[in-house]
Amino acid sequence: EETRFYDDIGCLAADWASHQSDARAYVRTTEGAWSDAQDASYAQPAAARTAMGSGITAFSTAADARTADRAGRALTFDDVLHLTGAPR
Repeated sequence: EETRFYDDIGCLAADWASHQSDARAYVRTTEGAWSDAQDASYAQPAAARTAMGSGITAFSTAADARTADRAGRALTFDDVLHLTGAPR
């Protein structure tokens, strides 16, 4: 077993295809809680500053993500994979 840590959700998404069959992903939400990546909701707030520049942030609820997103969207993890060009 290998544990990997990513400082940006976009980097996790880009690397996900090589691990998805035998791994689980967790993200830290803006509220400070850990969430399974499949259960979290995601947004790209206009003012978001992330480590590698993806601007993708995780939220506990779709409503919070929608409120924060610059386009009013609440993204799923699959949406994030598509957005970053990662194979699904």
